[in-house]
Amino acid sequence: MSSPDKKIVVNKLKQKYGCSLSTIKGKQIMYQGVSGEKRIVVCTPYSKIHTIGKGWFDLTIKQVELLDDADIAVLAVRLEDGNVYYVDFKELRKMITPDIQLVNSREGEHWKFYIWGNNIQVRGCLDKFQAVPERLIS
Repeated sequence: MSSPDKKIVVNKLKQKYGCSLSTIKGKQIMYQGVSGEKRIVVCTPYSKIHTIGKGWFDLTIKQVELLDDADIAVLAVRLEDGNVYYVDFKELRKMITPDIQLVNSREGEHWKFYIWGNNIQVRGCLDKFQAVPERLIS
């Protein structure tokens, strides 16, 4: 099974919000547009399904800042198994705090997210964010 193509995911969001979305310069998985005079930012991370049965992805501090600055912020997590989790980032953001931020030489300052079933969890946070995946054939 292949992962949902980000172009299909972005096109679906263009239709939902009635706007055009263009790539944010230097950000391959981030898009922006205007919907009803509101700025929208979309982030489309991808994850394989790992042997432990869940996926994971990172969001850098820059990606989080871009999502924070939008009026409408959508996280569309694409999984190798063909599922996409469409998440209101403003709600998930409540679980992303500086004290659980990770730092390494590759991603810099970032947060790690685990995703499986109907949950997304930020590493270091005990709470789980409920999210129902949608099957998308690309």
